Amino acid sequence: MSTLAKASALRQRRARQGHEHDMLDAVLKLVPDAVISVDLAWKIKSFNPAAERIFGRSSASVQGEPIDMLMPERFRAGHQAAMQRFARQGGEARMMGLRRIMGLRADGQEIELEGMISHVSLPQGERSLVTLNDVTARAQAEMQLQHSRAQLAELTRKLMTQERVLVKRLAQVLHDQLGQTLAAIRMCHETILALQSARTPPDSQRLHERMGTLIGQAIAQVRQVLQDLRPPLLEEQGLSVALDNELRNRALGAPQLDISITVPHKLELMRWPTEVEYAAFMVVREAVENVLRHSGASAIAVDLSGNALALHVTVDDNGVGLPDRVGLGVGHLGILGMQERAQAVGASVTLGRGPEPGTRVAFHWQCAS
Repeated sequence: MSTLAKASALRQRRARQGHEHDMLDAVLKLVPDAVISVDLAWKIKSFNPAAERIFGRSSASVQGEPIDMLMPERFRAGHQAAMQRFARQGGEARMMGLRRIMGLRADGQEIELEGMISHVSLPQGERSLVTLNDVTARAQAEMQLQHSRAQLAELTRKLMTQERVLVKRLAQVLHDQLGQTLAAIRMCHETILALQSARTPPDSQRLHERMGTLIGQAIAQVRQVLQDLRPPLLEEQGLSVALDNELRNRALGAPQLDISITVPHKLELMRWPTEVEYAAFMVVREAVENVLRHSGASAIAVDLSGNALALHVTVDDNGVGLPDRVGLGVGHLGILGMQERAQAVGASVTLGRGPEPGTRVAFHWQCAS
């Protein structure tokens, strides 16, 4: 190739490189993420406009400076070690930090970043390319959301505690006052019946019989309310015994249903925190009520498992199952209320399809400590 031809080829190559450099520079100006290149000594070589905006520094002011200047001083030693490991290992692009890293603006404000680092080969030499996205606002929103959820969970816990106290007090009033008053009315009525003469008009006799029936109904209704308000045996003998009693009573009222409960022998006398047992019991009660109202099932199976530090309860039925795309927000199933009860004690409730056509409601609790 002649000298003239070589010179022409060189000019063309340089023109292409210049064009490619202009294209790359235009792209780097448009991308919303900070893009920073550093040499093998971790000195900054390029700093795009997004990086200038995020860090509040001009490109000229950071040229040749160590990239560590862009993070709080307390993180620099760990960052240097991580960068050295990356240099030794090479390979593909990877996340910087465990998930997020802290950055430092020129005004001293700390910001939270998500970043990727990768190796690139350029005509100027080997470079490491760092891309950073400012997620400070998102991180603050996530923190606020977590704080709000914690406040909501604490409020729910307090409401559940107040609920138990109020229910216990109301049940005591119904039992000790209204229940005894009704019992006294029955005794008085029976005494009146015993004292009345055989010549009592038929209309009066029918009224007395009607009154006796109403008194009996009122006493039965109070007993049912007491059973609904204060789960029998839960406080005295624990969750497994209380659930067994609850399901037996349900079976008496719905003889068409095959209702069963499975409890391992080692868990029959196991006790969990009071608030956890109460939440689990109420979730099972609500789940069974949903089956009776909505599923058309012929069988309900409750299974209890776990240990001293964990509790798992499932309620399976063989009913019509769940419609497609049904989630936890299905109001008529009461799932939202069950989930709130569970979350208040550090547990969870899931809703899904059972082992056969039907629905499974599952309560899961694990001791946090």
